[in-house]
Amino acid sequence: MVSTFYQKIRLALSDQTLQTALDNNAERRNTARQTVYQSLPQNIQLMRQKAHAVRAEVIERLDHYLELFIQNAQKNGFIVHRTETAQQAVQVILDIATNRQARRIAKSKSMVSEEIELNPALEKAGFEVIETDLGEYIVQLRQEHPAHIITPAVHLTRQQVGQLFHEKLGLPLTEDVPTMTATARRVLREVFLTADIGLSGVNFGVAENGVI
Repeated sequence: MVSTFYQKIRLALSDQTLQTALDNNAERRNTARQTVYQSLPQNIQLMRQKAHAVRAEVIERLDHYLELFIQNAQKNGFIVHRTETAQQAVQVILDIATNRQARRIAKSKSMVSEEIELNPALEKAGFEVIETDLGEYIVQLRQEHPAHIITPAVHLTRQQVGQLFHEKLGLPLTEDVPTMTATARRVLREVFLTADIGLSGVNFGVAENGVI
């Protein structure tokens, strides 16, 4: 297992296309981060300390905050399902989709769904699952797992995405990002309009008012 891991590292380091994609993304990300930092009303280190304190408090009293969130979410009309295993979680979603006689599922970004291997289970059961986050959609077309928790297609260049859209979506070969983005938007808009079910991950569940 370890030798295979190191083999993958060596292959990645020798892949010049991959290295170019990662370098370009890192440069864009650093520039964007600095721009955002300069616009914040407080010092970034102070904000980080506050966020860390909130996170530590919630982890320390997770059972309390989870119960509070569920109570308030139910007051808002949510139906809450709790499971102990990945298999149970997948089964709950399969049951919901089956009971709704759904066929097409529009799926927003969710790392938990990656961890529990939800997409393969839904597809095996006959459901059409389409990722609607652009990066997730790109790697789904390539039949790959996300390469990064925030930027799923960080390992790809615009040339590779252009070739992918040419092959999968019939777009004339292009490296123009706005053109490729517009094409994906057009395809995914149709998915939103025709999906039987929407499925989304959650960045924050707010315990004090039960919203996500």
